[in-house]
Amino acid sequence: MMVLSPHQAWAWGHTGHVKISELAAKALPREMPLFLRNPIAAWEIGELGAEADESKTTGIVTGVANGRISTAPTVHDAERDPGHFLDVDDSGYVIGGAVLLASLPPTRQAFDTAQRGATAPAGQTQYGGYLPYAIIDGFQQLRKDFAMWRAFKAGLETAKTPADREYFVAHLALREQLIVRDIGYWSHFVADASQPMHVSIHFNGWGAYLNPNGYTTAPIHAPFEGSFVRNFVDFDAVRFQMRPYTDRGVATIEQRVPLYLAETLTEVVPVYLAAKNSGNDNYATAQPLELAIVTKQLAAGASELRDQIVDAWRQSTQVTVGFPLVTVSDIESGAVRVTPLTFGAD
Repeated sequence: MMVLSPHQAWAWGHTGHVKISELAAKALPREMPLFLRNPIAAWEIGELGAEADESKTTGIVTGVANGRISTAPTVHDAERDPGHFLDVDDSGYVIGGAVLLASLPPTRQAFDTAQRGATAPAGQTQYGGYLPYAIIDGFQQLRKDFAMWRAFKAGLETAKTPADREYFVAHLALREQLIVRDIGYWSHFVADASQPMHVSIHFNGWGAYLNPNGYTTAPIHAPFEGSFVRNFVDFDAVRFQMRPYTDRGVATIEQRVPLYLAETLTEVVPVYLAAKNSGNDNYATAQPLELAIVTKQLAAGASELRDQIVDAWRQSTQVTVGFPLVTVSDIESGAVRVTPLTFGAD
């Protein structure tokens, strides 16, 4: 039977994910390709922002009891569900005590190996999550997408035959569809990382940990990201709070993502403090302190998503395409002219 643990709950509800992704798409700068900077693309990216949650629970129904549906466990869910979170403790270690957020292993394989060797309980990846690797993976796919698009565009501009032009027109159109889809699906994980309870061991109430400040142990995860967002958040206010672009002072996505998660982690205590100082409202009504922290984190997610899309675009000139491999910068400079055989040679 498939049973969801509390930290496998959806991060931001449907409304939050759709709006974060849509706001990021609408905020893309003019340097981005025109096919991404229009209302249709923004709407599509927004709707696809919820896809990674909507595609959960893929197993065949095995029974119904007391109104609850049970499903068979699946490879799909076991593989993908832990990609939505990373449980980091109050000292900055991923649960299990083997991996420090500030020093993540370079690959998920290395992360898995370290987690399995953890001496503290529950060190396995399926319990600690692997959200940063889901973000990095999706970013690298998008960067490659942009590289392919740039190469196809250059190929169209230098094509010498009608057949070559037809090839590049078709592949540009197909790649644009893939880019919208890939941004939309991946955007979900970037947004997950702006929800403080998705990067913390305190993921649904403070939990069975030292709690000298008396933070709530009630299950606040779902109302924080779901009904509260749907019922009370003004998304014009979210848009207004989006910050300007920043590269976070680093050059790579592997450096950027831990900084982003660490920033979100600092908001865990404010999430619980807002609930406490709102009469233990626990995100049930539109209390000002609660509204402020939720709005802030939605804006943080939209801002980071926009920035990572921009980074993927800018870095795509240094990516290789074709066979044998050539850099996009050489293609765009005219040093290399691509033809359909650049991509279709066996």
